[in-house]
Amino acid sequence: MLEQYLDALLFELQGADEFLMAMPAEERAAWDGLPGDVRQKLTGRADQWLQKDVPPLSASSFISFSRAGVAADYEASRRVRRDMLRDLVLGSCVAPDGRYDMKLADVVWAICEESSWLLPQNNPLSLGRKGLPLPDPYSHRVDAAAAETAADLALAAQMVSARLDAVSPQLFERIEREIDRRVTRPFLSLNDMAWMCGPKGDALRCLAGCAMAFLTFERNDRQRWQCMRKAWTLFDRLISAMPGDGSVPGGLDDWGAVAEPAMDMVMMVLSVSRGRVDVRREKQIQLLCHFPVFCHVAKDWFVNPGRHSMRPPLDGAQLFRLGDYIGDDALCELGVFLRRAREAQPPREQWLLHAAADLFNGPVMDREIGRAPFRRQGFFNVAQMMVARGEEDAQRGLALAAHGGNNGVIGSHPDAGDFVLFCGGEPVLVDAGFLEDTMFHNLPVIDGQGQSLGSSFGARDVTCRLEEDYAMLSMDLAAAYPPKAGARAWQRTLLFERDAGVVQLMELFELTSPRDIEFCFMTPVEPSLGQGWAQLGPVRMRWEKGLEARAEPFSVPEGPMRELWGETLYRLTLTTERPLSNGKLTFSFNPLRTFG
Repeated sequence: MLEQYLDALLFELQGADEFLMAMPAEERAAWDGLPGDVRQKLTGRADQWLQKDVPPLSASSFISFSRAGVAADYEASRRVRRDMLRDLVLGSCVAPDGRYDMKLADVVWAICEESSWLLPQNNPLSLGRKGLPLPDPYSHRVDAAAAETAADLALAAQMVSARLDAVSPQLFERIEREIDRRVTRPFLSLNDMAWMCGPKGDALRCLAGCAMAFLTFERNDRQRWQCMRKAWTLFDRLISAMPGDGSVPGGLDDWGAVAEPAMDMVMMVLSVSRGRVDVRREKQIQLLCHFPVFCHVAKDWFVNPGRHSMRPPLDGAQLFRLGDYIGDDALCELGVFLRRAREAQPPREQWLLHAAADLFNGPVMDREIGRAPFRRQGFFNVAQMMVARGEEDAQRGLALAAHGGNNGVIGSHPDAGDFVLFCGGEPVLVDAGFLEDTMFHNLPVIDGQGQSLGSSFGARDVTCRLEEDYAMLSMDLAAAYPPKAGARAWQRTLLFERDAGVVQLMELFELTSPRDIEFCFMTPVEPSLGQGWAQLGPVRMRWEKGLEARAEPFSVPEGPMRELWGETLYRLTLTTERPLSNGKLTFSFNPLRTFG
């Protein structure tokens, strides 16, 4: 998809002196133009390090991981060093009067002196080799942590080179030498992805960090082009392996780790080509960035199947930055909305590149209204996920989200065919995330049998229709259940009729023999039961004769899930009065408030 840009990039690739990804300290108008409270906050963060020593990275803390799998001490000290670097660089940009010069020199020198930039768990020598627990100073591998370190040092060199030179020109030279030895040479010398270690999901982050490193420092034109060609080819391969509809297999929990480094690569190429190689309008890049907007169902609730939370760890500043890069107003608006909705959340850890960019976006975000955008309807063919509501960018009435897929995706539950329902922005039927059995999803259980895990168990013949007056998702769930469930065919259809404002769930099934069937529904509101109906908050649910209803509360475990759902969730179960071998049942949901 992106390899077509290589020829243009060959002729437009600029030298290291032309590559700039952040505002240098010399741009005084920009830095002095930041709001006073922001500048004061930056200098306050930098000031806290002036009287503190750079924490040591001891051999014993590294060895403890090899012996006991505990890397907390090592990683904590390593993290403090990176925090010091970022805070001191930004402080030096706000106040370039030399007050931070020596402490910045200490941190840069200490990081360059580290035996390895790899995390202990990714150290190639210690993996499975008890006699070699210490890091290899001559390792030719790069993990996301090493790439992050190289990117931070490269950006520091771009932003505060004058401050480093004020102490000694050797600092800049040392950064360049260490990045070349630890990152650029391994990246260029080893074929394909052999230069990388650590989780495969970190590949884009590793690639973006390597690109930042060699584009900042590599001055040999031939090698510079070799690095760029390899990076762009690998980037093309990684993006092409992603679903073409823009969805992310790991859901919104993994979205940022994919979309952010992907856009870093895009923006680096834009910068190093002086704006002449621009891939921001490529459809897959646009769809990838827009993914959170399509998944947005209400307030700060999102469709996020599997073991994930319906309030995923999305960062508003990140969404705004990516939306600004590609010109996606809805993503920018969602970013502003989430930033304000989640002000109490602690800031996430960021590369210096992202922290610097977000600084200048902050005042812009503060001026925006921050509405919550919603798509009226959408369907992701690869993820087999549909989202539908009554109106574009409105929370009135019902909002429906459902998915097919299989139960073999990493982080999945046995939940093919599950759906969630909101009304007026409030959850009615939900995916609890931490509950892994089919009976704790909005799904049927056949003779006590839930769905099975594995890629061979899932929805078949999934079809979606998105029309002006209705949205429909239909699938056969028989293959999602184990053979002993006896499901020959199970057609589940969800229909959202916009004019009537009603969602209908239709179950058409055929079993090998008569069996008891339970239809389960998860809700955060205590159901009120009547003859053939249940009141679920603002929604009245109705069903046909032949079903017995009961509602059971259960305690939500302490931790993030209790913060999300409160102490109690409820499972509404509708059980067939007698075993059935086939049938057709319909459930309807429509807004109906009761009083008195």
